[in-house]
Amino acid sequence: MSATTTLSLDGAELTVETSALFRAWFERHLGKPSAPSFSAPTARPGERYLGSIIEPNGRVRHTFLMPGDEKKNWNDGWKWAQSKGGDLPDRIEQAMLFAYMPEEFQKEAYWSNTQHAAYSLHAWSQGFNNGSQDYDNKINELRVRAVRREFSDSVI
Repeated sequence: MSATTTLSLDGAELTVETSALFRAWFERHLGKPSAPSFSAPTARPGERYLGSIIEPNGRVRHTFLMPGDEKKNWNDGWKWAQSKGGDLPDRIEQAMLFAYMPEEFQKEAYWSNTQHAAYSLHAWSQGFNNGSQDYDNKINELRVRAVRREFSDSVI
């Protein structure tokens, strides 16, 4: 395709960029596209912004790592996170935390909020010493960190 297109009408000629011609046609017939917008919510004091995930339903999840670190069994860790106004991170958030904020964690295993689908006495954890995700008995004491989530409409 040529970079320019020449239009002729009643002896007058106009040469325009082909991409501009297509863009004008699409805007006229399909409406002007709205530019996607994205802004992250503000972290609260002591929090660090981890990132955003666009969920399959189109909702955008913004995740913040909250301050504090404890060693607890899974049930007590989950209650501790809730008492801070947060939750334990899910397995996706834990992988992101290991990738982007490993300095925030001791080189130990941390509980996720995700119970094992087949074994109700077990839940998943993230190893911050080697990056592995594994499941463990919920009565065992592992480390816990809380995350806070905010949701917004999708950008897609």
